[in-house]
Amino acid sequence: MLESITGKEIANNIRAERNRADITQLEVANKLKITLRTYVNYEDDAKGIKATTLYDLANIFNCNIDDFYLHKKSTKCE
Repeated sequence: MLESITGKEIANNIRAERNRADITQLEVANKLKITLRTYVNYEDDAKGIKATTLYDLANIFNCNIDDFYLHKKSTKCE
């Protein structure tokens, strides 16, 4: 049986990948062409984040979109 993952857990994984990539929140927001506040909200709770945005984040962080959905304290994209 698959366990569901919460928006908070996805947000934590997004934050972990950004930190791993050593990119600031502002840099990510600029790459996504969104406001810093919108991006900060994604790292707070990603429950409303669009799949296309997750795909863009995976490209920015050089990882797989699936890594945002793993039950981990942090992710490690190859």
